[in-house]
Amino acid sequence: MDVRPTPEQLALFSRVPTGVSVIRGAAGSGKTTTALLKLRASVGFHLRRVRRQQTRDPLKVLVLTFNRTLRGYIAELAAQQFEEGDQITLTVDTFSRWGKELVGDPKIIDLDSCRVKLRELAAALDLPREFAVDEALYVMGRFLPENFTDYLTARRDGRGTMPRMLQPARMELLERVIFPFMEYKNKNNLMDWNDIAVNLAVNNYERNDIVILDETQDFSNNEIRAVLNQISDEYTVTFVLDSAQRIYDKKFIWSEVGLNIRPENSHRLISNYRNTREIAQFAAALLEGIVVDDDGSLPDFSSANRIGPKPNILIGRYPGQIDFAVNFIRENVDLNSESVAFLHPKGYGWFSYTKRVLQENGMDYVSIERKVDWPGGDENIALSTLHSAKGLEFDHVFILGLDEETLADYTADNEDDIKEQEIAARRLVAMGVGRARKTVTIGYRPDDAPRLAEFFNPAFCTRVAV
Repeated sequence: MDVRPTPEQLALFSRVPTGVSVIRGAAGSGKTTTALLKLRASVGFHLRRVRRQQTRDPLKVLVLTFNRTLRGYIAELAAQQFEEGDQITLTVDTFSRWGKELVGDPKIIDLDSCRVKLRELAAALDLPREFAVDEALYVMGRFLPENFTDYLTARRDGRGTMPRMLQPARMELLERVIFPFMEYKNKNNLMDWNDIAVNLAVNNYERNDIVILDETQDFSNNEIRAVLNQISDEYTVTFVLDSAQRIYDKKFIWSEVGLNIRPENSHRLISNYRNTREIAQFAAALLEGIVVDDDGSLPDFSSANRIGPKPNILIGRYPGQIDFAVNFIRENVDLNSESVAFLHPKGYGWFSYTKRVLQENGMDYVSIERKVDWPGGDENIALSTLHSAKGLEFDHVFILGLDEETLADYTADNEDDIKEQEIAARRLVAMGVGRARKTVTIGYRPDDAPRLAEFFNPAFCTRVAV
C-alpha cells in the first residue's frame, strides 16, 4: 500500500508534538493510515533529537494492536514507513504478547479458565452467573488491586443499569468472587492477562519514545496504564480509536488512567474513504439508536464519495449462500487485483464447507484469523472471524451463515442482559460490514433469522432468495 496523506490527514501530523494525542473516526475514515503517517513524521522528529544527543540510546518505537491478525497487517505497513537501523528499533505486537515477554513469560491462566473459576465462585451470589463473571472481569480490568474498593462508590461506565449493583451487591462481589479469585491465582502461582497489565502498570521494564495504540477502544484501564508506564521522558503517544466499534467487554476511562484529553491534542477524521455510500448507509442503520460517547463515530454515508450496489441479503440454506458467493466472485471480481473476505462470528471449524467449495472451484484462499504474520502469498481470498478482521479492509466482504444460532455468544439468559448483548452483536456485524470497499453480502437461514436482521433496512439492501 502506497500510504499518501489526504489534506484532512496531513493537517493532523504536519506538526508533531510530544505528549499524548488521540485520533478518532468512524470505520473507513483512515485512522490507521493516519497513525502510520504520523509514525513516520514522529520518527523523523525524534531522530533529529537523537542525532543532536550523540550519546543517546537508539530510538524505541512501539506499535500495539489488540489482535494478532491486525498485528501482522500493521507490521507490514509500519515497516514501509522507515528503515530500522542502529538509531531505531521497532516493535509491532499485540498487547498480550508484548506484555508477557516483558514480565518474563509467566504461567498464564487463559480467559476461558478464568471464567470457569469465576463462574464457580459466583454460584454463591444472588446474581445471574454470567453477569457476575463479566462484572468481576470488568472490575479487575478497571482498577488496580490495591484500589478494588473504589468500585464500591464508582460509576459503572459502560455496564448499563441492570441488574442494579448497589453497594451491598458490589461488596459481596468483591468478598465472595474477586478476592477469592486473586487468592486462588496467588496460591497456584498463576497470572491472567490482567495481571500482566497490572505488573506493567507498576513496574518499568523499558522506555519507549514513540507509541501507537491501534483500536484503543478495546483496551482496559490497566492495559492503558501499563503502556503509559513504559514510555520515556520525552515521548509521542498516539491513541487510535472508535468506541462505536468496541466489540469486547472493556472500557477504559481517560481520567482514571491519568490523562486529560484536550481539543488541541484530539482529532476526529470525518470523511469515509473506504466504503461506498450504500455500504456506509447500511452499516449506519445497523447501529441506529445505539448511544455513542465522545470517543465514538457512527458511519457517515454522506461523506462517502463513491457509489456502488446495495448490500445483498441472502435468505436460504448455507450451500445456496456459498454457491451465490462463488458465482458472484466469478462474474464480478478480478482476483488478480481485488480482495475477498469470508467473515463469520465463530470461524475455526466453521469454514470447512467453504474451503471445500473454494477448492473445487479453483479459488485459492488463506486463513488469516489469529495469524501473527501477514500472509505473503498470492491468494486474494481470506477466511477470518469477524473479530480477527477488525481494522482490516477488503474489496468484497461475505458474512454468510449469520444465523441466530451462530450468534449464541451474544444472547442472554435473563431479560436485563438481552438488550446489551443485542447491541454487542449489532456492533460486531456493523464492524464487519465496514471492512468492505465495494460490496457486502450477508446470508442467513429463514428459519433461524438473527434478531439483528430487523436492522437490515429494506431501503438500503437487496434481498435475494437462494
